[in-house]
Amino acid sequence: MRQLTDDEVVDLLLSNGTGVLAVNDWNGQTPHPFPVAYGYQDEQDLFVVQLEGDDTSHKKRCLQRDRNVAFTVYEETEPGELWRSAIVKGELVDIDYGDAEPALAVLAQNTTSAPNPVRWGDSSTVTPFELDIDEWSGRAFDIE
Repeated sequence: MRQLTDDEVVDLLLSNGTGVLAVNDWNGQTPHPFPVAYGYQDEQDLFVVQLEGDDTSHKKRCLQRDRNVAFTVYEETEPGELWRSAIVKGELVDIDYGDAEPALAVLAQNTTSAPNPVRWGDSSTVTPFELDIDEWSGRAFDIE
């Protein structure tokens, strides 16, 4: 195992479009992880997720209590050769779609299989958030 450099973490974020976002549960007892599609635009250091659900949804209630989150992305770069993962920590902040567009454009370029929350939810309950990054780290593992 080895630590990823900042440039390698950026590469990992840029080359993927889905990961797992963990929020602090509304009861303050346990984390609440769930898969999300995300976009990361490195020139602006802009990390965006779209969350579906109205203010009564479990994840939105968690965010009403605490906006500090952790995000995990991982991949197997070459089948049977290398596994990479990164954890990004920070705070989710409100952002409008106009400001989120550069990161969402990267998401659209990176994957055709990322879930579109507008398709599986009411578009009026889909909210973009920026992950204001406090720290990140990553690791690479050779698979043998």
